[in-house]
Amino acid sequence: MTQAQSNVTFTTPMLKAMANPLRRQIFDALAAMRTGRASDIGELLGLAPNKVSFHLRELAKAEMIEEAPELARDKRDRVWRPAATGYTTGQPADRTEDGSATAMNAYLGQVIHDEQRRLEATLAHAQRWYDSGEARADLARLSTSNLMLTEDERQELQRRLDAVIPAFREDQKKGKIASSQPASERKLWHYSGLLSADELLNGSHSGGQTAQKPK
Repeated sequence: MTQAQSNVTFTTPMLKAMANPLRRQIFDALAAMRTGRASDIGELLGLAPNKVSFHLRELAKAEMIEEAPELARDKRDRVWRPAATGYTTGQPADRTEDGSATAMNAYLGQVIHDEQRRLEATLAHAQRWYDSGEARADLARLSTSNLMLTEDERQELQRRLDAVIPAFREDQKKGKIASSQPASERKLWHYSGLLSADELLNGSHSGGQTAQKPK
């Protein structure tokens, strides 16, 4: 693959590879860095390079990442990059491989666990901040909005949201984002955007659940 694709649908091997928590953490770091060596990722995450190398090879087998030989210093130097700029779980009807449902459920279970931990850590950070009344490092930001949307409007909003990070990353790459700190001071951040219908929360969607009325 010479040029990274966008919105690649997860294959079953990809889902199995990404169901490993440490492997997912390593992939997320590489996705943020865009290119990197095992030693680079190990330094960022506090992991031994040989352990990182093993998981990078497994991600490569699943075609989640690929080598960037043009960035290597010599034949022994292995530089990696994501094989795609974005991934999607796709539609259930598209997933016909054997074991696909099991792999998907395992992956989604891990994603739920990750996001729960991040949300809990974010809220705990905010509580400590407000309880102490002292200035603290701004390590998280949570914002929510509510909109009335038709399906067409929802799709257009999602399209615009999906374009924000790639556009920002491109401007960052071209040096268009002003910063008083050097690039060496960058740290890994995670962004998660959730656009959900209220009926998922109140149980009124078709799925065997009964709507819950406010008390």
